[in-house]
Amino acid sequence: MSRTVEQKAGGGESRSRRMVIIIGIVAVIAIAAVAALSTGGTSETTTPGVVVSETQPVTVSGAALPRYPEQGPDPAIGQQAPEVSGLSFDGTPVSIANDGNAKIIIFLAHWCPHCQNDVKELTPYIEANGLPAGVEFYSVATGSDPAAPNYPPSEWLKDWPIMTMADSSQGEAAQAFGLNAFPFFVFVTAEGNVDFRFPGEVPPETLVEAARTLAGS
Repeated sequence: MSRTVEQKAGGGESRSRRMVIIIGIVAVIAIAAVAALSTGGTSETTTPGVVVSETQPVTVSGAALPRYPEQGPDPAIGQQAPEVSGLSFDGTPVSIANDGNAKIIIFLAHWCPHCQNDVKELTPYIEANGLPAGVEFYSVATGSDPAAPNYPPSEWLKDWPIMTMADSSQGEAAQAFGLNAFPFFVFVTAEGNVDFRFPGEVPPETLVEAARTLAGS
């Protein structure tokens, strides 16, 4: 399993420049270390009264986005985002659809230290301040691997206050959104188009400000 450290730089069309400016403030620090994409495995654990699966079947509707580029403009900007439906770790249905609401989708891997940092910082911030109005937040737990650190993801994310879909063992949801590193953020407008994609750690205040900007756009 690769743990390659890469630097990423996002581009975008004019409608995304506001987001680029906001996140660009922390880009040097946030993208200094990003975990490379890894394939995952499947495992099940049992908690009292609940059967938990670390991976779940995923259905993808619509065209997959191009893989996030190593450099240069992001070709996904302005494209229609795919829709994905699946299940949480405990089997609760989760649907990330183009339903007229702006949304931010966060892709996380349990073994990724930068994902761990984001979850550690965002969890108490959201619990204390809530999430900004006008934007739906989702996360997708992907890259699951029983042999990797911080397994299982269901235990790691048990107090995570954002609705989470467990990706398939093949990482179908991650592939549909063109992920190539962790953590990975996808901003989708109310019209269902990709406004911005960003790999790397993001401080809570910056993410919330970006969410407000997305809602306003």
